[in-house]
Amino acid sequence: MEEASKISVLCTKLALEDAGFQVSNGEKYLHVEGLEHCGTIIGIGMSSLQTAFDSYLAHISVPEPNLNSSAYLNKPRFNRMVIPMLMTNSPAAWISILFGLKGFSYTLNASCASGSYALGEAYRTIADGRCDVMLTGGVEALAEKNGAIMRGFDMLSTLTRAEDGKPRPFSKQRSGFLFNEGAGCVLVLEELERARARGADIYAEIVGYEAGSDTFSIVQMDPGGDNIAGLFVKISRGIKVDYLNAHGTATTTNDDIEARVIQRIFGNKSHQPYINSTKGVLGHSIGASGALEAAVTALSIKESKIHGNLTAEPIDNLNLPLETIKTPIEYALSASYGFGGHNALILFKRYMKNE
Repeated sequence: MEEASKISVLCTKLALEDAGFQVSNGEKYLHVEGLEHCGTIIGIGMSSLQTAFDSYLAHISVPEPNLNSSAYLNKPRFNRMVIPMLMTNSPAAWISILFGLKGFSYTLNASCASGSYALGEAYRTIADGRCDVMLTGGVEALAEKNGAIMRGFDMLSTLTRAEDGKPRPFSKQRSGFLFNEGAGCVLVLEELERARARGADIYAEIVGYEAGSDTFSIVQMDPGGDNIAGLFVKISRGIKVDYLNAHGTATTTNDDIEARVIQRIFGNKSHQPYINSTKGVLGHSIGASGALEAAVTALSIKESKIHGNLTAEPIDNLNLPLETIKTPIEYALSASYGFGGHNALILFKRYMKNE
């Protein structure tokens, strides 16, 4: 099992236990009472590059291989499980296998928005009545010991150049993001009345999901931000957004575009939402980031608390608290935008027991 799957399985166990489900030993692996037909959707950015590189180096260790030679058949360190370890569906597959979940399971890839897409599609699955419980989230473990993946992102001028290595989203001093390597987050989504009936500790409600595409570039955001702006208009129509967990990668160009969209949507309103970037605190975890930020958003609503921003001089007069603040939150948005123009917004609402 490669690192991303290990992280997914561990996160799943923690999520199930936190949600009040009993995880016990089954005939073969584990068993979760009442969740036999639970579905699973996990977002991921890339497969295991370390596995790919190790296998490639082992493969070329025998010059001009004869496929029938003992030297070729007994290559050192060539893992016979290399194909399953490279399969990007492995995290979702291992969750269903090890926890005995017979509902549909798959991974999806929308680059840095993968976790948000997974969460949104899981929400739609429950809203459409196809499942009443879903396991969903995101995972990423893409770095390898020789640093090639870091070099690849560096060639795109996306990594921080700060002397202290800190990203500073929406700051005039920003220069790029810092990796959060080996990250994962799995959430339990449950139909509201079912969760109430079993006395679940509900963090927040998901009440909206919108996704779209820039159709502009394989790596750059659309400078006009029209697709993202349209998603904001659709998802926030008729409500007052108190808090926005922004994408906020701290890259020079993308933060400018995102800030302009935020001002375009909220700038003329008397009520300005508080804005923060969790990537400034945890780093950028690519496929896992949307799920992590959704968890932070839900927890922020429940605790009426918004974490501060690592920002010295905010751009575009955004409402960025520099310290953690206590404030009631009725509605909150989590935003994710991925390479390839994949955009997603998740709308959360405070859960009220008596409603």
